[in-house]
Amino acid sequence: MPPPCCREELSLFKALHGQARLCQKGDIFNQRMVRVTGSTNIVRRSKIAEIDIAAYPYLSALVARQIAAWPQHEPTLATSLGNRSLEVMRDTEASSELVTKIALHHFGTIDKICHDYRYFCENMILEAELFFRRHGRYERSKFSEAVRDVYSKPDVMEKYMNGLLLSGVFWHNHACALTFYRSQYLPMLPEGYRHLEVGPGHGALLYLTATDPRSGSIVGWDVSEGAIAATRRTLEVIGVSDEVELVRQDMFDAPDQRDSFDSIVVSELLEHLEDPLKALRSLIRYLKPGGRILVNMPANSPAPDHLYLIDKPSEMTDLMKSAGFEIEKNELFPMTGYGLERCLKDRLTINCVAVGRRPD
Repeated sequence: MPPPCCREELSLFKALHGQARLCQKGDIFNQRMVRVTGSTNIVRRSKIAEIDIAAYPYLSALVARQIAAWPQHEPTLATSLGNRSLEVMRDTEASSELVTKIALHHFGTIDKICHDYRYFCENMILEAELFFRRHGRYERSKFSEAVRDVYSKPDVMEKYMNGLLLSGVFWHNHACALTFYRSQYLPMLPEGYRHLEVGPGHGALLYLTATDPRSGSIVGWDVSEGAIAATRRTLEVIGVSDEVELVRQDMFDAPDQRDSFDSIVVSELLEHLEDPLKALRSLIRYLKPGGRILVNMPANSPAPDHLYLIDKPSEMTDLMKSAGFEIEKNELFPMTGYGLERCLKDRLTINCVAVGRRPD
């Protein structure tokens, strides 16, 4: 998902100046434009000192290093953290601890991921955002294009993955979606549930599942051996590698896994596919009757490897229903600093999270 500072400023620039030419990159990030908010419940802040995060030592350290690497980002961080509930802040601190362990183990310093996060926002996401604002669509629509421009380039992938790692801490919508997973989705599952996550990435959700005392067997699938190796390495660092089985597996071709799982998770995966409906129709077959799926798919969220655009949150639940799922829960988490109405109006990022059930 795009960072709040570039999304809100581009949106405001468009609203204030119509179709006039867009600012240069530096101006978008470094000039503070007039702020307009779509919700009276959102408090905008300009300094981290305006909020008290002393009770969260890992988060405090990450924020301090990020501001040192990117001082202009402080107002966005302050607004994001200043509007979180106590429950979300506790989960953010836990995420911050995991991110810190991963960064220190992989790079020996936190500063590396902070600099990569800035590059990720100012270059990768901003370029995708500019294209989206000009053309109303994502720049790439074919998986081969994402492979050519992103996945086949190790230096690009390292910055991209490090940026995503910190987005789970700094972006309000990502943090809220994580709390939803822990506090609402996992308790819906039966004792000793068999769980599958497809495309587990850094493994944050696998970690939460592995530390849930009610969980049974836990499996992660990915089509990339490199991605599997990276997830395994991360799970070893955070201490849950023994609890999770990681398998190179194409989700479109696993006939021996029919009716196998109580729970399946696809979090921020479907937007990377050319045909998410085909994926959902495959996944429902792997659930036991009565089993549940959690889908997290962002609307209006340009990124270098996002292929499938949903413009409205209802488009995601429509895909799930078309695949045969019954919708049990549906939550929407707008980007930092904006209410849902404003995000819908200006096509700003919303994390759309839903729980679906395979009928008995």
